[in-house]
This record gives sequence, C-alpha cells and structure tokens, in this order.
Amino acid sequence: MKNNAVCFACGLLFFCISVIMGESVLFSIVMGCVIGIICFVISKGLKRKKENEVNRSYEMDMPDFMMRVAMFTEAGMGIQEAIERAVYRGNKKKLLYSDFCDVFEKVRKGYTKDFITGIEELAEVRKSPVLSNFCITVIQNMRKGSGELSEIFTAQAQMYRNERRRIAGKMADEAATLLIIPSALVLVALIVLLLAPAVMDIFNGVF
Repeated sequence: MKNNAVCFACGLLFFCISVIMGESVLFSIVMGCVIGIICFVISKGLKRKKENEVNRSYEMDMPDFMMRVAMFTEAGMGIQEAIERAVYRGNKKKLLYSDFCDVFEKVRKGYTKDFITGIEELAEVRKSPVLSNFCITVIQNMRKGSGELSEIFTAQAQMYRNERRRIAGKMADEAATLLIIPSALVLVALIVLLLAPAVMDIFNGVF
C-alpha cells in the first residue's frame, strides 16, 4: 500500500508540474499516468529484487551454518545451544547470522516468549524456503526430540551446497541481463515522451 501511495503521488506531482508549465490537461493526465505506472513497475521490481537477495543470502550461507550446528549437536549440545554457538562463531555481517543474533537477543530481553516463537517469527518475516525448512526441523526436534538431527543437518547441508553451486552460476548469468533493464526503462520513457505530443494532437483532433 505504501509503494502504491508513493507511485500515485509521483504521478500526481508530475500532473501538477505539467499543468503549471502550461501543458494541456489531457497531456498532463496521460503523462501523470505514465509516470505513475513506471514508478509502480520500478518499485515492484526493486521489492522482488530485495526478496531474491534475502533468499539467496540464506541459500548461500545455510550449508556452512548447518554443518556447524551438526558438529555441535554431535558434541552433545542441545539444539538451541548448538545454534547459538554456531551463530556467534559466524560472520555477523551476513544476514543469516545477524537475524539469528536478533532472535537470541529478543529472547534474552523478553521481547519474544521463547526461542521457538522467535524462529517462527523470523521465518514468517523472511519468507525464505531454506530458512523455513531449517526452522521446521529445529522446532520438531525441540518438541518431539530426534537422535538423528546431526545426520539430517549434514545431509541437508550437502544438498544446499549443490544448490549453492547452481545459484552461483545463475547469478553470473543474471548479472549481465540486469544491466539491460535500466537501459530499457529509459528507452521506453524516451519513446513515450517523443510520441506523447503526436498522440495529444490526434486526441485533440478527434474530440
């Protein structure tokens, strides 16, 4: 809703500026709509890009994180302690580790009822399939118990490592493609601006 309001405001602002500069009302309406639509498309694209970056960040870091957790559980630690130890040995600049640090901090300060609630809330916010799968496994273990947790994490970590290799190759291919998008948007805007006067003349002639 916030992004839609911003797009509407941009279109309305352009409409007002166009009218003040002496353009016809019809021209101003059309261009206001065009600017609003362009802003909407860009905002949606940026939002989707941010979501993809979050998912990929988790997909790239989860294999090593799960291997650390598996190692600590094999050493006899409980799952929550193993996760906390793995988190604080990781790189806090990476999203996965910083997010789990926030979960433990909220639990300690009483902002979150317990660790299970904290990771459930994190999975809901991030909407990452990799994170959700990890959280489900952890919650099932904490509620029902499982003596094979380290084996499960090790197997999943290997699977995610294979996926990470595939993602790395895909990211390299997408890097070149993404450079085309800004140029295409600019080209579309220029075409619209060049054709707008002719379209206005046609509308004026018809009506």
